[in-house]
Amino acid sequence: MTLSAVPTEESEVGTARRAGRPFALRPAPHREPPFDDELPARHLSLVGPLDQPLPFDALPSGLLPFEQLGTEAPARPDPFAARPTGRHELPEPGVQARRLVIGMIETVTGRRPASQLRHHTSPTVQAGLARDAGRITRLGTARRPATLHSLHVTEPADGVAEVAAVLRVEGRFRALALRLEGLDGRWRCVRLQIG
Repeated sequence: MTLSAVPTEESEVGTARRAGRPFALRPAPHREPPFDDELPARHLSLVGPLDQPLPFDALPSGLLPFEQLGTEAPARPDPFAARPTGRHELPEPGVQARRLVIGMIETVTGRRPASQLRHHTSPTVQAGLARDAGRITRLGTARRPATLHSLHVTEPADGVAEVAAVLRVEGRFRALALRLEGLDGRWRCVRLQIG
């Protein structure tokens, strides 16, 4: 077994001189990428089918150019607005209406804050309940509230329920009418009439 020595730079130079070949020093490649100010200045341009202008002049039929629309941008739908929900995605309206009517009686007679119904009523209905809480005596008082006598629900359209409730207040009867609409996956009272 023989060991061969690894040639060093001196031995290679000496071998190249003895062989009569000229030798050249070559710089080592850079191991780090250049900085932005060290890059050569180049003008970039697209070549081929991508250098053609985009066809923005051709509009689909029925659309007007932006300049003809006026100074206002086209209106976009609000992504946070309430979305209508179809009847097939909503629970039974009678059960929800019964709970809502009882909650409204308790709110009007001052036994429940109106803020508890904010997810089940529109802002205008909730504001009216909050404003009139404790002052509407037609639905009883805190000591003698109205009781639900009967409830009738009809569905005139998809995602819409109209409710007529008959309430008993100390031997007298009162009417309560609600319009429920399916919004964001639940029934929400958008109109309220106390008779």
